[in-house]
Amino acid sequence: MPVVRKYGFPIAVLALCAVMAIYLYLSSSKGTKVNLDQNLKAPSFTLTDLDGKNVTLENTNGKVRVIYFFYANCPDICPPTTYLMTQVQDKLKASGNFGKDVEFMSITFDPKRDSLAAMKEFAGKFDIDASGWKFLREDSEEETAQLMKNFGLGLAKDPSTNLFTHTDTITFVDKQGVVRKYLTGSIDETQNADKITKVVDALLKE
Repeated sequence: MPVVRKYGFPIAVLALCAVMAIYLYLSSSKGTKVNLDQNLKAPSFTLTDLDGKNVTLENTNGKVRVIYFFYANCPDICPPTTYLMTQVQDKLKASGNFGKDVEFMSITFDPKRDSLAAMKEFAGKFDIDASGWKFLREDSEEETAQLMKNFGLGLAKDPSTNLFTHTDTITFVDKQGVVRKYLTGSIDETQNADKITKVVDALLKE
């Protein structure tokens, strides 16, 4: 069945995205108390930041990590979710936790186009404080896709357009390097900076 072979993987990713969206919606609708309902050891990685320096999961242990996978040519959800994260950034700066106790990581899954210069241009469109927010890349598109999979996230590329189908998911990793929570980004119209900040605050209290 050539149709299945050709479209099977993208369909599977779309199904994963749909399941993840339903789960995230339901989990975010259960009252105001933060439910840290995940317990997945975060996968190790070594990525390059905008200054060309290596960043690993382990060398940021001791901080709460807020991780978002994106690409600079994203036509829809990546920019508004990044903007949403800047609002969370501002709240954490006001409380004195940003950079000191909390690290944001935006990881591109399109390294062929997202050079350091392209990522700097994307980051420059937002009010980003680099003291606590790293934009990261890995040279290999395949290894980045595998990293997303290891985080439990879905990704599929349309080679005819170079556009991606991907989960719009913010991942929260605790101080010990364990994934504790997933939240949808801007694709969820009910999502806001207060909800995201509450998750970070809950992890900081542990």
